[in-house]
Amino acid sequence: MPATFGLIGIAVALFSWPGDDASRVQSARAQESASPAPAKIKSGWDVKVTLPITPDVVDLLLDQFEEIAESHREEVEAAKAAGGNAKQQPVDPLAEFAGLAAKPGDAPPPVERRKTVVLTFDTATSSGAATRFEDALRLARGMTSPYVRGLKFVAVVPGELRGHAILPVLTCDLLMVGSAASLGDATISQPGVDGDKMMIDAYRELATKRGGVPLPIVEALVRPSIELVYVTMIDGKTQFIAGEQLIELRQQNPGWREDVWAAATQPLIMKAEPLIASGVAAAIADSPDAARGELGLEELRSASEVFASLAEPIGRLLDIRGAISPDRARRWERDLVRTAESGEATMWLIDIDSPGGDLASSVRLAGTLAGPDDPIRKSVGFVSGRAIGDAALIATACRPLYLHPDATLGGPGGSSPSQAQIEELGETIAQNASRSRRSGALLKGLLSPAIEVYRYTSRRTGETRYATPDEIAADPETANNPKAWRQWERVELAEGITANRAIELGLADGLSETIADAATQVGLAAPPPSVTGGGIIRFVEWLGGRTGFAPLLLLIGMVMLTIEVGTPGVSIPGFISLVCFALYFWIQFLSGTAQWLEILAFALGIACLLIEVLVLPGFGAFGIGGLALIVIGLVLSSQTFVFPRNSYQLGEMTRNLWLLIASAAVVMAALSFLKYLLPQTRWMRNLALAVPDDEALDRAERLTDYEHLLGKIGMATTPLMPAGRARFGDQQVQVVTDGTPVAAGVDVRVVDVMGNRVVVKPLGG
Repeated sequence: MPATFGLIGIAVALFSWPGDDASRVQSARAQESASPAPAKIKSGWDVKVTLPITPDVVDLLLDQFEEIAESHREEVEAAKAAGGNAKQQPVDPLAEFAGLAAKPGDAPPPVERRKTVVLTFDTATSSGAATRFEDALRLARGMTSPYVRGLKFVAVVPGELRGHAILPVLTCDLLMVGSAASLGDATISQPGVDGDKMMIDAYRELATKRGGVPLPIVEALVRPSIELVYVTMIDGKTQFIAGEQLIELRQQNPGWREDVWAAATQPLIMKAEPLIASGVAAAIADSPDAARGELGLEELRSASEVFASLAEPIGRLLDIRGAISPDRARRWERDLVRTAESGEATMWLIDIDSPGGDLASSVRLAGTLAGPDDPIRKSVGFVSGRAIGDAALIATACRPLYLHPDATLGGPGGSSPSQAQIEELGETIAQNASRSRRSGALLKGLLSPAIEVYRYTSRRTGETRYATPDEIAADPETANNPKAWRQWERVELAEGITANRAIELGLADGLSETIADAATQVGLAAPPPSVTGGGIIRFVEWLGGRTGFAPLLLLIGMVMLTIEVGTPGVSIPGFISLVCFALYFWIQFLSGTAQWLEILAFALGIACLLIEVLVLPGFGAFGIGGLALIVIGLVLSSQTFVFPRNSYQLGEMTRNLWLLIASAAVVMAALSFLKYLLPQTRWMRNLALAVPDDEALDRAERLTDYEHLLGKIGMATTPLMPAGRARFGDQQVQVVTDGTPVAAGVDVRVVDVMGNRVVVKPLGG
């Protein structure tokens, strides 16, 4: 048997913690001498990890992992389809592309259960100390996701590795180090400070997922304040002990020998020799080729060469702002698909700030983003403000997803889906979540506060999972062992979650201040062009995105409408009002809050008011009904719901009502101001007649007799509101009506004369 596999067996055994290191070594050696030789692995992949680990490095690595995992799945499936099993292997398409395919007639090489991926950390150029925790965490989580479960990761650290760049190493199945290697001091960017709880928990969780480094080492890496020792007991058993456990052991004083790896307040830095001696590292390997020999691989394919095109993204930007409606979602989807079919893009960048609005539309759009077809390699998301309600499904369908530090994900939004609606779309939501490597249970919990999601850990493997009790009950492991999963605290999702919490739960991948920063993190030089070309629609959407522009249009439209109603026939205020209202509803229509029902209600309301003022004067059914229709149209045009069903919707409706009341008050104040400021202009002068001079009227009453006008027919020369002037033949006199407004040019009849008070009525009235 090759000695290399014995070495690997020893390393795997040593990675199981807690336990006795020496006995594990002896057990592994015994297995080496007793077990039959396994089939030799044909080939593996060489993946170079550039340091420091940055967002674009993470994206490139995860892309390569996915391509390798997909290739391996195709190999296994093809072997099964050919009537073989996992030990038979067809021609690998990627091997054929790389020139490594087997020749016709060759015996089929074995297909190992897990494909070996050698991660070579480029310590020659950097120690990785500048690696951010968020980036290292995203890479480590990607390496432990179910999507790459068929891969076996081997870390090769030739030289000095520092900072959070060590976190992906801890998640590997095997560690190999160069003869001059040293690694540790995970918190080098925060000297003298222990990692926070989230960081410590993340290190512990990820290090145990693949049965890696002993937990005392993991804790000492992120907590420089504690001491770490390698203990050899009297009976020869060895183990790592740190923190409180070490204090307790020293108090018992059982008699043992200790080797201090890190003193209290000193960062833990591990060198090659003790790593090999303790079994934490499996072998000495200064290069990928040396690792290949230790692993018994016949060939290492270079991922950077095979997947070179992954490093050259061509992006297109889609802005998702405002409410989600079926029409908008279909338009966005058409724009995205067009860029893919035309070859204009290999990456979509989605900028999201939305309260949601339509669950089915969001689920459909999320499906397009979570599983894009070639040539689109990934959908990158950025939440600049909020992605609440069903908009959270669109955001989390993107991978990677970056959040502004103040962003909110999930919680009450523009839609309030029922449990039945969520169950109806539940399978599709779960499929989208699986494609983007998110937790489907967490996504459903963000949609409805009635869905309870808990954190579970596997008692067998230590794997962490977020699920509902029903999902755990249906898990195959639970069927075999009811206590296979340990339930922890409930995950609070009802009011949405913060950016940091989203990253902690794996629903987001990092923080970003701006869309430009997010674009840079995925390898783009700047935010890419929009998927929607130029044109009037984009211009109107841009106007609608300006804060306060839509309410300003509404105010101007109401002021101009009031002036037009007060001065029939002037027409210019009416035209301005029509343009303002048309633009206002177009903006609301494009933002997804206004549909034809709201526009129709507003138009009918205006028509009813005009009928009340010009055709059937007074203040009756048409006036009240018209005002009600206008209020309904304006309020509903600013929201995606009719009646509020959650806290967000209640707040939104309250805000819209107050905005409408404030608009009415501003209109009245504006009209009063204009009347005071511009009393001589034609529009303002005709809006209402000036208060008459009492002395002049009294003089006129004593000198004038209008009895001869009784029953005469004349024409109003000014609007009668109710006072004004009318012409009877060649004579113009001051007249009043009985309260009925009369427009200029309308024929009137004198019905009563009292001194100089001439009372008229519209002819036929």
